[in-house]
Amino acid sequence: MVSVSISANSKVAESQVVLPGHYLRNLLDLVHSRGADPQTLLLNAGLPVALPDQLDATLSWQQFQTVITQCCAEIKEPALGLYLGSQLTITTHGLLGLATMSSGNLQQALALICKYTPTRSPLLSLTMQQQRQQVSLVLTELQPLADVRQFVLDTFAVALHAILDFVSGHQYRLRQVQFAFTRPTYSALYQAFFPCPVEFNQKEHRLVFDAADLAIVSPWADRQVQSQLTAQCEQELQRWQQRQSMAGLIRLMLGRTKGRIPGIEQAAAEFTLSSRTLRRRLEQEQTSYQQLVTQWRREIALQYLMTTALPVQQIGYLLGYADPANFGRAFRREHGLSPQQYRQLG
Repeated sequence: MVSVSISANSKVAESQVVLPGHYLRNLLDLVHSRGADPQTLLLNAGLPVALPDQLDATLSWQQFQTVITQCCAEIKEPALGLYLGSQLTITTHGLLGLATMSSGNLQQALALICKYTPTRSPLLSLTMQQQRQQVSLVLTELQPLADVRQFVLDTFAVALHAILDFVSGHQYRLRQVQFAFTRPTYSALYQAFFPCPVEFNQKEHRLVFDAADLAIVSPWADRQVQSQLTAQCEQELQRWQQRQSMAGLIRLMLGRTKGRIPGIEQAAAEFTLSSRTLRRRLEQEQTSYQQLVTQWRREIALQYLMTTALPVQQIGYLLGYADPANFGRAFRREHGLSPQQYRQLG
């Protein structure tokens, strides 16, 4: 296994998530087709040239962010995520793609995707919500995505639509796509990738389709194959979790809370640990649970204020403040400005 590790001397780096390098080759092939030199991009990002060809390669968050930023800048394409997502076929998603394809119907396929998304893209989680005659697939950011936010979400949304379209034999009906970020300069391009209206400045990232489509049978359904591949996906998920630092796993957990930040006892229970053991493991990583919560809140607050149109009160709720005034006071102590003043500066 080739693993590009995070510096052990940086508390911030230690708390970051280790990312799989699954789609790095696809990204480099895409930018190469547009005139960029993949080797130069890799070296500039501090990555070994041979890394994209290693099956079990990993990247630190900093390296992931750097290589994507450089790729977008090198070919001068802010919509690179849309194009990358369209290049990802069902087989590029590895075991998860094959398990999804062999599912009995679209609902079973989505259950697999929701559970095993971390093995392919641990920066996001996917949940399925059904209301009356429609289903919403909600994408949740599990950590601040900074400058690569739109790239990650564009790629994931386009790739997810392509998977569902393929598994359903091109029968499912996507009705609407919603993004929480502000309208990008390339917004007109979305119509080339989605057969439906695309809206921005929404409360959540969502793909919406007809609930009746959950029953669509996959043309490639095979119960035995699907069972075998699901077991392998479970093993892959466990391996991925073992690669993460305890702090990295907690950051991802915080991203799933949506306004309900747990105490350390609850957090420890999620990882089947005692609170004492969790404290000890975080001390070994030179951090604490409260430091991780504070750091995560700080980063998420800035991202929401600068990249979304969410009301300040809603942002405070998402950060776990029962009283929005407490968020405002905490933010002012940290930055010397109110959340609204900070947003206006951007």
